[in-house]
Amino acid sequence: MSVLAFIGVYVVSKFLHNTPWDVIDNPSRTLLSVLACWVIFRAAPNPALLWRGITIGLFLALLIVTYQKIQLDLDRPSAWTQAIAFANMVAALALVGFARPGDSRRVHAEAWFNVLCALPILVMNGTRGAMIGMLVTLFPLLLVRYRRFSARMFMFALGGIAALLIGLYQIPGSPVAKRVDLAVKEVQQFQQGNVESSVGARLMMWKVGMQYFVEHPWTGAGVGQFARVLRADPYCEQRRESAACGLEHAHNDLVEAAATTGIPGVLATLTLFLVPAGLFWRALRTCHADNNYAGVSLGGAGLAVVMASLISGLTQVTTAHQANVVFYAGAIGMLLGLAGREAWATRLSNAATPSGQPKAASSPGESHAVRIVA
Repeated sequence: MSVLAFIGVYVVSKFLHNTPWDVIDNPSRTLLSVLACWVIFRAAPNPALLWRGITIGLFLALLIVTYQKIQLDLDRPSAWTQAIAFANMVAALALVGFARPGDSRRVHAEAWFNVLCALPILVMNGTRGAMIGMLVTLFPLLLVRYRRFSARMFMFALGGIAALLIGLYQIPGSPVAKRVDLAVKEVQQFQQGNVESSVGARLMMWKVGMQYFVEHPWTGAGVGQFARVLRADPYCEQRRESAACGLEHAHNDLVEAAATTGIPGVLATLTLFLVPAGLFWRALRTCHADNNYAGVSLGGAGLAVVMASLISGLTQVTTAHQANVVFYAGAIGMLLGLAGREAWATRLSNAATPSGQPKAASSPGESHAVRIVA
């Protein structure tokens, strides 16, 4: 229903403002989440294959990006994909891989290996939003990774991540230091009236977009028409050659929705994140109550993808790039199907267990749904 509401708002906006049909192209790909969820739930694949595949994929991605950086000397290597979309995918996959079930040292090592593969990829890629999204989401995900999590362990993990970031910043010629210093410099330049930078352009666009939203709170400018809003601003009318005025979207999910589709668009966009988050939380609680470790990991992984995508969406529009929206919709649908399958198997197990009889708990790395079917 949330996906249909989202697409419905876009279709109404298209007819209301008489915009071309191609503006519906990327938003319509959110339907993949429904299809993927249904297919995965019906096919009931073994979730263990997901964790194994992510580790292999991230390691291969690290090799490719390293080759592009060292041998091809690319400024923002991204495995021949749009740089920001690629970084968002890497961050999300690392979080899913980190949430894998199991309490043994080997499993913990495999979980951290995913993060250690993703970190240098994001450093070489240079996408700040994806890096922040992954690191911020990593903290609550520690509660899924370590079942007997203590305050001492949390402080140790916090200190370890902080030390890692400081170390990356202090390395001579570090891309992290360059990107952080550049962001600080660009904010200072914006305060002095210069918007001709990555950060400056974003701040200017967000200001223009929110001003337009205040003037047109219910209809916006029309789906896919943020560029028209931007170029109608007095700053861009006087500086047609400005690179900041040539951008096509707001580089922020909520600002884009507010300026182009108004309040209905903001609410519909939020449902794409909050509704899956609510479903993942329900699945996590259901599985946690029955010691279904695979279900807890899948629910936590889904919540992590949503949270990281929300954070990344503060500096990028999810539907702006085909790769980005297809990955988000596909990953959410897949994880919902897997987590829903585990929660469903848990309910079946509870219903079949006579009152007062002990329930068999699945082992930390075992899928409850697979055990029920077996």
